[in-house]
Amino acid sequence: MNKFIARLVITTFIYVFVLLTSGLNAQTVSSSSKKEPVETYTVTSVPAENGSYTIIPKIREDCKVPAGTLLTVKAKPAPGYSLDAVYYTVKGGIWGTTSYESFSSKMKIPVTKDMKMGATFIPRSLVDNVIVTQDVVYAKPGIKPLKYDVYAPKGAKNLPCIIIIHGGGWSSNNEDIMRGLARELVKGGRYVVFSIDYRWINKLDGETKPTHMHQLIEDVFGAIAHIQEHAGKYGGDPTRIAVTGDSAGGHLAEAAATLSSLIGDGGFGITSGVYQYMPSYLPKRKSLV
Repeated sequence: MNKFIARLVITTFIYVFVLLTSGLNAQTVSSSSKKEPVETYTVTSVPAENGSYTIIPKIREDCKVPAGTLLTVKAKPAPGYSLDAVYYTVKGGIWGTTSYESFSSKMKIPVTKDMKMGATFIPRSLVDNVIVTQDVVYAKPGIKPLKYDVYAPKGAKNLPCIIIIHGGGWSSNNEDIMRGLARELVKGGRYVVFSIDYRWINKLDGETKPTHMHQLIEDVFGAIAHIQEHAGKYGGDPTRIAVTGDSAGGHLAEAAATLSSLIGDGGFGITSGVYQYMPSYLPKRKSLV
């Protein structure tokens, strides 16, 4: 009898142990099978005027998109209009938001932050008679290639040139932001317009050493030299050039107009009392002497 009870107790213990172990294993498997929550960002689609655009893959009603998703935006202007830009904006930068633009009808956008996206359109009459040449590289003194865009009336020949320098606190934006003014200046067919970019101050271009203000002025002088060399290609007269700008670009335009007598290769402050500006670009077979 005692042996029977002993065997019963042992059997019961083993049975309970198996049940408990199975429960723990099932719980462990159940816990490990649970997926980690997927990180998402809010993507807001801005209503378009004078055209439309589609986003692929389609954004859910709650505007939540998994991190890392690659969205394709395709824009289509309404009759009588042309595409201005496909864009997206994210929070960040000295102005609170940073915008990214594409001038083709299709733009691929990686979702890495909360963002707004959309497309803008302009009357076709603003661009029908204009030849736009984008991203002409005039120098590369650092990491960022320095570029300008050209807006020329069709059939332009020996027209005065206007150079626009963009604003942005010497630390943001590029030549694209001034395209509205460029279109307005060129639509009468009287000018060829050049919208230029330059380096940003400090290390904001990703430079290892700070970029100083005099170097931005040297970039402007370099752009002017490059434009003088190539103006005829776009129907411009290299002997008639005006310079204008917005905000920080206004300062750089004024500097270009008043400091040209200080262009030289003596360096800026390297030698006591010597402050000269070396253009970022100098045409071949040209010297500063």
